[in-house]
Amino acid sequence: MGWANLGMDIVSVTRVRRLLTEYGEDFFERMLTPGELADCRCSTRLDVLSLCGRIAAKEAAFKTLRVGGRFLPWRDIVVRRCEGGWPLVELHRAAAVMAADSGIIAITVSISHDVDYAVAVAAPVLEPGSPLPRPLPGPAGPVQATRASTGTTSPRRTTMSNGLQQLKNWLLARHSELDDIAPDLDLIEHRLIDSLSFVEFVFLLEQHSGKPIQMETLEVDEIRTLGAIEKHFFPLEVGRA
Repeated sequence: MGWANLGMDIVSVTRVRRLLTEYGEDFFERMLTPGELADCRCSTRLDVLSLCGRIAAKEAAFKTLRVGGRFLPWRDIVVRRCEGGWPLVELHRAAAVMAADSGIIAITVSISHDVDYAVAVAAPVLEPGSPLPRPLPGPAGPVQATRASTGTTSPRRTTMSNGLQQLKNWLLARHSELDDIAPDLDLIEHRLIDSLSFVEFVFLLEQHSGKPIQMETLEVDEIRTLGAIEKHFFPLEVGRA
């Protein structure tokens, strides 16, 4: 057996506490199984540090799988507490398939808490003989990140549905470095949506579009850009514009 593809993640306690205060415990049912929530429960409430630890552990475990174009399958990566108190990772459904495709038979994880943050590190156990990943060739020249890297201007429309505008405003409020978001900007590649904010983004998308969304079946390309979101979740508004 060999070890490769370490995963690491850090989660802000302030961020998770805001989500718990703003949306309540039901919000985290999209991310944690009933057993995980029970492990995080302290008396009659959820312990924020425990929530942060499991969220970080799931993200770290997902990073070891090295899959592209896929969302973190939150409820398919299960982090439970063993008798000794340390965390145990269970892979189910989509996560189990991803692991098998990567030659991974198990994932181990370690979690550490502080007052303001929870950190998790994960390592996969590989099947004997599984090839180690090779690094991609580097870019031919220097890559410059600028304020203007918000996508190309599109002549699609000058108006936007109210629901989509609310989602755009939500993204801009969290990314003060941006003045605008072009309809064709890749929200995921530019990290305007990460794994934790993805859950909140889907929650808001449900509210503004009026359509129930199953995260397990949601395709990445359906929310990759504002244009794609408009097409898949606000088609009537597009037709009337």
